[in-house]
Amino acid sequence: MSNNLKENIAIDDANESVDLRLILSRYYRYWYLFLIFICISLFCAFFYLWYTRPTYEAKAVLLIKDEKKGIGGGNDIMKELEMFGGNKLVENEIEVLKSRTLMERVVKDLNLTVSYYQPNTYNRATQLFSNTPVIVKIESFNKASKNEPLMIQVKDLGHFMMKFTTEENFKTYKFGEVVTIPAGKVRVFLNKTVALSSELTKVTLSDVDVVVDMMLKTLDVSLANQKATVLNISYQETSKEKGKAILSRLLDVYTESSLEDKNKEASMTLQFIEDRLKLITGELIDVERDVEGYKMSKGFTDLTAESSLFLDKVKENDTKLNEVNIQLKVLDNIENYISQSTHIVAPASSLTSDPLLVGLVSKLNELELQREKMSRTLQPNNPTFQTILAQIETTKESIHENIQNQKNNLLSTLNSLKKINNKIESSIQGIPKKEREFLGIKRQQAIKESLYILLLQKREETALSYAASVSDSRIIDSPHVNGIPVKPKKQIVLILAFIFGIAFPIGLINLIYLLNNKVKSRSDIEENTLVPILSEIGMKPKGIDSVVDMSGKSIISEQFRMFRTNLQFMGGDVNEHKVVLLTSSSSGEGKSFVGLNLAYSLAVQNKKVIILELDLRKPKISEYLGISREKGITNFLINELSESEIIKTTDIHHGLYVISCGPIPPNPTELLSMPKFSQLIENLKKQFDYVILDTPPIGLVTDSIIIGRTADISLYLVRQNYTFKGQLQIVEDLRRNDKLKGLNIVFNGVNYTEKGYGYGYGYGYGYGYGYYEDVKK
Repeated sequence: MSNNLKENIAIDDANESVDLRLILSRYYRYWYLFLIFICISLFCAFFYLWYTRPTYEAKAVLLIKDEKKGIGGGNDIMKELEMFGGNKLVENEIEVLKSRTLMERVVKDLNLTVSYYQPNTYNRATQLFSNTPVIVKIESFNKASKNEPLMIQVKDLGHFMMKFTTEENFKTYKFGEVVTIPAGKVRVFLNKTVALSSELTKVTLSDVDVVVDMMLKTLDVSLANQKATVLNISYQETSKEKGKAILSRLLDVYTESSLEDKNKEASMTLQFIEDRLKLITGELIDVERDVEGYKMSKGFTDLTAESSLFLDKVKENDTKLNEVNIQLKVLDNIENYISQSTHIVAPASSLTSDPLLVGLVSKLNELELQREKMSRTLQPNNPTFQTILAQIETTKESIHENIQNQKNNLLSTLNSLKKINNKIESSIQGIPKKEREFLGIKRQQAIKESLYILLLQKREETALSYAASVSDSRIIDSPHVNGIPVKPKKQIVLILAFIFGIAFPIGLINLIYLLNNKVKSRSDIEENTLVPILSEIGMKPKGIDSVVDMSGKSIISEQFRMFRTNLQFMGGDVNEHKVVLLTSSSSGEGKSFVGLNLAYSLAVQNKKVIILELDLRKPKISEYLGISREKGITNFLINELSESEIIKTTDIHHGLYVISCGPIPPNPTELLSMPKFSQLIENLKKQFDYVILDTPPIGLVTDSIIIGRTADISLYLVRQNYTFKGQLQIVEDLRRNDKLKGLNIVFNGVNYTEKGYGYGYGYGYGYGYGYYEDVKK
């Protein structure tokens, strides 16, 4: 690596470190803002933590028996008894648990539309649940009315007092009576499980839909992991007891709803069998009475052997005939149910012997249950919901087709059995009349008995399956509440408050600097122009009007001595830098003050110095020196006075001379453009060691450009917190176009305490030599 490159890197590193210190010093100046905002933020945080009611989280763990993920629904014996079970998808069960239907049942069961609070100081109420002295039941609720909280106080065992929060006087009512309020009608009961208390209770009434929406927002149901069917359920509430009760009731309602869905098919099948049993029982009783009456009327007790043989054949054939009729009835019943327009669960197909039909009906029931569950959470136009509906229609068509095929087969069998019956009946014609008549009655009895026994058997099977139904979920961890609140988190609130107390002042300070469009530091100058900074001059101390005491040891006098030294050693030959021009962007940036004190500093070194007051529009040098400006350069340029007549001595130093501006002319630019002015400067260079030119602001008029042709060095004054950053483009334009010779910048009016300089000449020197008091002035 070359030496030049190393030097450049070292310079860049030094600049970066200086910039970092400048940034830190920017914030250090406003240290009190950080202290104030940190204190305010921490106070607000402590008040928030004190005022906000802590929120606790109730948790529970639920296992879903999802066969698709390898978790079955119980042991083998229970599976055999469970004729009407179905499969569950754990993803669907998450949506079911978060459904409005279940949460609305929870709200109504626990009476959560009524909230109870115990008022404390500063309106920091404590929520009550089971320990409330009164229980309020809403009889009717008007959503459109203004819902104002109630204040209730127990008077005695039979009476209570109530008023609205905005009212002053209480009214007395009896417990249990209907009280009309603007929000509707309520009834108030005494909570006998709580000791009698006369403390005030604040009661708020809410609409069911509002409470359900609010509770669903705080309910969270999620999978423990993607491979498991375990659900983590949590609910946040300010009351530990209330949160636990809500979660417990939600799980109970979910289990009840699940069992209701599973038992729909079995209950409908039981109802069908019970209806058939009532009919068959009545018919069987009638037949048995007929047998008894016939025997009593005809006076015999037994049949002949031949009659018994025919009776056995008839009984066997009739049993088969009854089975066929039952099958046809079952098929008709199933067909009627699935043909209905409404979506309902079909009765069990356990009474039919066709395994294909049994499978189709079971599949239809599963699809219907899935459709019902999805309807709670999905919109009708949802693709998944539409797919289920399409599957239901396809399954129904298959069932219709299967039923028609079975009916055709059963009708054919029925006709064959009837033919056999006709043959047997022809044979019975030969039996004596009494026996034949009795055989007919006995035949009807046998038919009814066989049908009755079959229905009893099926009823027991269905009832046993109904009783054996168990939920497809199991609670692993019952609802419990941790004693540590989840909101607000004390440490996080305090940390955020502390961060805000630091971040807000930083943002405020940056905003101030961002909105500030004036030069505040050397870095602002260096970022906007490549013109070098020759020197810095601090703020004019109080008590100094125009001229600084160069014999003293104040900071500003040291700065002017350093300024003088820098000026003298700008070039190789000191005598080549005799004419020094001072200009700026606008008026008020200190050209006259700096120019006068620079001239005085040079004169103190036994240099013969003259300063020219060339700001012909707004002169200041004459005012600073307390001399008349009636005779000056204007008179010389218009040939009223000679060169010797306009040069004046000063009382400040014997080596310091001045040429005032003279009368303010109407055309200063034209006068300064005259060759006579350039000749004057050349003559003064021969008589004096230094010629200081105090010129007008270059950002307003062109006089300085014209005068600059005669100057050896041009000093552009930039004043802190006064010069606009955009005006630095004027300096850069002068540099690029080489309009002024030896262009340098003098950073004037620097407030080192504001700037926070912990380095540099001015502050460091003053602090080291005990002159800090001058900075404070």
